[in-house]
Amino acid sequence: MKKIVLLNLGGTITSVRTQTGGLQSGSMTGAELLADIDLQRDDLDLEVVDVKSIPSNEMTLADMVDIYQAINQQLDRGVDGLVLTHGTDTMEETSYFMDLLLDTPVPVVFTGSQRSILDLGFDGHANIRDAILTACDPASRGQGVLLVFNQEVFTAQGVVKSNSVAIQGFSDPQRGPLGLTYGGRLHYLRQACPRKKLSFDSLAFDNQVYLIKMTLDFNPKLIEALVATGCQGIVIEGLGVGSVPPAVQDQIQVAIEQGLPVVLTTRASQGGVHRVYESKGAAIKLEQVGVILDQNYLTGPEARLKLIAFLASREKGSISELWNQY
Repeated sequence: MKKIVLLNLGGTITSVRTQTGGLQSGSMTGAELLADIDLQRDDLDLEVVDVKSIPSNEMTLADMVDIYQAINQQLDRGVDGLVLTHGTDTMEETSYFMDLLLDTPVPVVFTGSQRSILDLGFDGHANIRDAILTACDPASRGQGVLLVFNQEVFTAQGVVKSNSVAIQGFSDPQRGPLGLTYGGRLHYLRQACPRKKLSFDSLAFDNQVYLIKMTLDFNPKLIEALVATGCQGIVIEGLGVGSVPPAVQDQIQVAIEQGLPVVLTTRASQGGVHRVYESKGAAIKLEQVGVILDQNYLTGPEARLKLIAFLASREKGSISELWNQY
């Protein structure tokens, strides 16, 4: 008998329509969500816990701490796996942050839906079924935090919401899916490679870490303004293989000289950051002034959350040296 706990966090999967026709996320409990689902498993002991039921655009770092603690409470009970229902808008961020914090072989699986339970073709029940299937499977142990959606299994690192409305809402542009589900079976295409875990004395996370997306002729005054407001760190989604307009490099250098960590990713969905060009504003020059070049193919939101975690960790004094090891 597999002991699986479903932690309800709200989102579209628990939404209903209001009198004016719009959806109100987080309107159903986890038990109500599962009332009409037939999981067709005799070896399953499923428990539902409502942690918080809110639209995912309302998720905060304080909510992340609550979710992390709720997961650990269940892990302390010796459960075989956890499934978390979450709104799709920020599910990629919550799942990745949990992957940064959690150090357990027990499967922790996120899922949700693109449609509400009263919409034709509701995808929530199928996604929950597949998430439970994934959480139950021994092959899921040690794979890190996972996200299951539309018959595909993804690692928390790399998965993005790539379509705002379609049933196929998530993808991993760099690596593709980790596995597939069909007909009550789970098939892994490859093995995940979980990275080293940060250590924490407290979970006091600071949201004053900013993600900036580079564009043609970007005005560097924005970085100057952020530094002046007490910013704790900056992540740059650079152009191409990692570059910024030349004038932006000067303001980045000022920020670094004032002690702020600055991390460079790319706004491109594939390819990552590379030391190719030596012109001002390119990755080689940026690294010379102290910018951390991300080599883990992180998205901008992932790099922001990772920097937030680093700044709260025991390793915060060695971010530049350790960034690409975690």
